Amino acid sequence: MGDGDWWAALLTGAAALGGSWITTRGNTRSVRVEAEVGAHAGQVAEARNRRRDAYRDLSTAVHALSEVFWRLEVVDLAATREERTELLGQMHGASRRCVSEVTRTSRDVCLEGPASVVKAARELHRTAVDAHLLLVRLHDGTEEPRSAYEEAYRCFSEQHVGFLDVARVALEVG
Repeated sequence: MGDGDWWAALLTGAAALGGSWITTRGNTRSVRVEAEVGAHAGQVAEARNRRRDAYRDLSTAVHALSEVFWRLEVVDLAATREERTELLGQMHGASRRCVSEVTRTSRDVCLEGPASVVKAARELHRTAVDAHLLLVRLHDGTEEPRSAYEEAYRCFSEQHVGFLDVARVALEVG
């Protein structure tokens, strides 16, 4: 083999090694980027699932409180004042427990976000507490605070629908 052939073989080998090194480096980088994108997609999906669960838990707690608030219609059907007073006392205790659950679940929503849903959850919690406090002021369901309670319950129900709308938008994909 002559000197020229030897240099040509050396240059060809060096070019092959250089090309192989560049290709390997590109493939390594491509695999790393793909892994990072996959990991990010997994984190996004996990965060979305946590949010959906938190929103669902709050809505479930709010629905349970609504069930208690709705029982005022049963109180209205009671035959005596004593029976109405007893039913309202039961409602007070059930409402207190349900408001505690609304408080807990609304805090979970505040941790998960985003800001628009956090704002709606805080408003929903505030209206739940307002309606509960007005319910506690009722002793037999016929006194003056009844209309204020009914208005607070209406606001609470509207706020729940508003929360669901904001939460649905926050969970939309695409």
